Amino acid sequence: MPLFKVLSIVFPVFSIIGLGFLFARFKKISLEPVIEILLYLTIPSLVISSLTKKPLVIGELIIVFLAACGVVMGTGIISFLYLRIIKRKELRGFYLPTMFMNSGNMAFPLALLAFGEEGLAIAIIYYVAISILVYSLGIYIAKSEGGFSEIFKLPLIYASIAGITLNLTNTILPLPVSATVEILGNATIPLMLVSLGYRLHSTHLTSLGISISGALIRIVGGALIAYAITITFGIDGLNQKIIILSSSMPSAVINFIVSYRYKLHSELVASIISISTILSLITTPIILIMLI
Repeated sequence: MPLFKVLSIVFPVFSIIGLGFLFARFKKISLEPVIEILLYLTIPSLVISSLTKKPLVIGELIIVFLAACGVVMGTGIISFLYLRIIKRKELRGFYLPTMFMNSGNMAFPLALLAFGEEGLAIAIIYYVAISILVYSLGIYIAKSEGGFSEIFKLPLIYASIAGITLNLTNTILPLPVSATVEILGNATIPLMLVSLGYRLHSTHLTSLGISISGALIRIVGGALIAYAITITFGIDGLNQKIIILSSSMPSAVINFIVSYRYKLHSELVASIISISTILSLITTPIILIMLI
């Protein structure tokens, strides 16, 4: 039964997010070390281990990468038009949570549980594209200048190159190395979900009308643009499903970190992240029912 299967997929994801939220009520910790471990150890390991499992073709890499870019630009255009309609063009921070989705914390476990290792590998390609855009275009939006060099300061880009190279050249890592990378990578998803729940506990809702609009642009707008892109360019099968699923994810927490660091409407950004995550409790099962 599709509904039961969908519930079995989304329940573990949202349960772990909820546990992170509850944990924050009883225990106060700094997420900084956890984020550093994710960024510099576990995420790069997951990227390498996943990209070396499923045979890739260059065409598939380009398709998923360009589709992700198309969704980001599409939601950016919708956001631009919305801000012009409500005459709030100064809200530059609004673009961050509407354009950049949570293609890691939530998309990874959903793709894995719904579509297996092959689905996870495609979701990781999508995530790499979004990460590159966040640490370049996203920081450019926040700073109004520079920012594109930030992508070279994180190991994600190098792990992606390594994983793709190993895959396309059919190179097999020595067993001790691959086992180490596998174990580190397996820690990524639970750490990401708990961190997301913990972070959401400290956010406050503000400018409800704009925040709800931003959440709808992010989830509904992202899903519709992804569907339009896949139909227009004849993308089907598992690629289409993962592109639509990843594009329908709520706003990424990294948007708050970027907005806070560069003092760009961080309260509004946090509010859109929270509302979009709550909204995804309803939209994610619906989208999965349509995809499975």
